[in-house]
Amino acid sequence: MIECIHWSIQAENSYGHIIDYMTDEFGATRTHRYIEKVHKEIDKLLKHPQLGPIEPWLEGSRYEFRQLVIEHLTKIIYRVTDNSIEIADVWDVRKNPKELVAHFKE
Repeated sequence: MIECIHWSIQAENSYGHIIDYMTDEFGATRTHRYIEKVHKEIDKLLKHPQLGPIEPWLEGSRYEFRQLVIEHLTKIIYRVTDNSIEIADVWDVRKNPKELVAHFKE
């Protein structure tokens, strides 16, 4: 049973950068809606940890990473452990996916 959700430092940093960018470009109201959507989707993982499909760019990695796409702009990259969800990164889908692969090989 999943008891909690942990955010990696990388995920927190990426998410913070995305929030800063959205606030500057789209304003507080739009950013607030995005934040609500992210937290709503992540909360679903507590009951349905396998909700997101396997991240195809990370197949063959040390861990099985899954993804949740949020508003066609970002992906929540996560993995399921015995009793928690670990948010590994919040990925801007406009970036080159090869960078995602390189990031997780580090």
